[in-house]
Amino acid sequence: MSHTARKKSNAERKAKQRSVLFISALDVWSLGNGKGGPALYNTLIGYASRGWKVYFITGNRGDISGHDLHENINIIRFDAPWLKKLMKIKKIGFFAKAIAKAIWWFYFQIVSFVIAIYMGRKHQFDVVYGYEIYGTPVAKLLSKIWGVPMVSRFQGTIFGVRWDNKIFRNLIAWEHFLGLRVPADLIIMTNDGTQGDKVLLELGIDMHRVRFWMNGVSWDYFRILPAQAEAKESLGIGAKNVLLTLSRLVSWKRVERSIRALPNIICDFPNTLLFIVGDGPERESLKKLAQDLGVADHVCFAGAIPYNEIAKYFVAADIFLSFYDCSNVGNPLLEAMMAGKCIVTLNNGDTGQFVKNGENGILLEHEDLPRLPEVIKGLLADEERRRYLGANARKFAEENFWTWEERIRAEIAEVEKLVARRAGK
Repeated sequence: MSHTARKKSNAERKAKQRSVLFISALDVWSLGNGKGGPALYNTLIGYASRGWKVYFITGNRGDISGHDLHENINIIRFDAPWLKKLMKIKKIGFFAKAIAKAIWWFYFQIVSFVIAIYMGRKHQFDVVYGYEIYGTPVAKLLSKIWGVPMVSRFQGTIFGVRWDNKIFRNLIAWEHFLGLRVPADLIIMTNDGTQGDKVLLELGIDMHRVRFWMNGVSWDYFRILPAQAEAKESLGIGAKNVLLTLSRLVSWKRVERSIRALPNIICDFPNTLLFIVGDGPERESLKKLAQDLGVADHVCFAGAIPYNEIAKYFVAADIFLSFYDCSNVGNPLLEAMMAGKCIVTLNNGDTGQFVKNGENGILLEHEDLPRLPEVIKGLLADEERRRYLGANARKFAEENFWTWEERIRAEIAEVEKLVARRAGK
C-alpha cells in the first residue's frame, strides 16, 4: 500500500471512530486507583479497547487521568469537596444534609452541562451515557440538544427494596426517583439482587428499552488459585480460622453484624480472625464496636485492597460473610463463589436466585440472625461441609457468570444498533 493510500485509510478509520460521552458523579474506582467496584472501570476500558473515543465527565477531583487507563480515554474532573464533607457530618441534622445534597445535585447538573456543551464544540459525540442517578438527567438534556442516542446505566438500586411508603420514598430519595425515570433509549440495570427490573417497571419505564444484566466477572484472578495455607501465610495469619467480609464500609452493608457474632464464636473457636476488607465512613465506628465488645484482637481492618490482590483474601478465608440490608448479590459475593468459598448470607432481594441454602451456601432469613454465631461455629467445626458448599458455589459461578469481555460486548452491540438506527433516520 502506498504512503498516500495508507494515510487515506488511516484518515477514513479515524473519521469512522465512534465517540461516547460518559457523565457520572462516581469516579473510575470508588476507593482509589484500582480499589473498589470494577464496573465503571471495566465499562470505560471496554469501549476504549474496542476503538471508541471515550470522554468521561466526573464530579470528583481524583488523581487518575484518562491516559493512565487507555489512550482512547479522556477524563474531565470537577468537584465541590466542601459540600460533600457537609453531607457526611452526622451532627448537622437531616434538613441541613438534605439542603446540601440538593445543592450538590444542581451544581453537578449545571457544571457537567456547561463542560459538555463546551466539549461539544470540539467533538462530535455518537452517544451520551448517563452513569448512575446523577448522570442521567443532564445526559438526557444533552442527547436532546445534540440529537444523539442516550444510554443510562445503574449499578442496582436501593429505591425499591427498603421502602414501604412509596410517596415518602419518592420525596426522601428524590434524586433516585428523578434519575431512574429518565426515558433513555437504552437502560442498563445491573442484576445485583436489588430487583432493579421491578423498580423500573413500577416507575413506568418502557421495559423493551431495559437490559437487566449481571455484571461481568474477572476470571483471570480466580481461574488458578493458590493453596489456602499459602494464602494465609502470605497474609501473615498462619493457621487461624478466617472469616471474611469485603465491601465499602457504609451503614447499609451492615458489617457490624459480623463483628457482633464474634464474642460468641471465639468462646469455642478462640483462634478465629475476622478480616474486614474495604474502607468507608463507618470504619471508625466499626473499630470502636470491636473494642467495646472486647474482640479488637480478633478483627483485622485490611482497608481498600487493589482489585488484582483480592483473590488471595478469598482463598485465605474459611467462610465469607455478607449481610447487606438490600441484597447481597454484589461483586464480593460473586467473587466468593468464584473462589469456591463457603458463604453465609441473608435471603433478601434476589439473593436466593444465586445462593441455594444448604446447596452452595447458607442462606439465612432476617429472623435467623440471632443464630448467626451458632451457624458459623457449626461450619468452622465441619471442614467437609465447608468444602462441599464451596465446590458447589464455584460450579454455579462457572456455569452462570459471564466475563467482562462478554458483558461489554453485549452492551456495545446494543449501543451500536442505536447509533445505526439514529444515523438511518
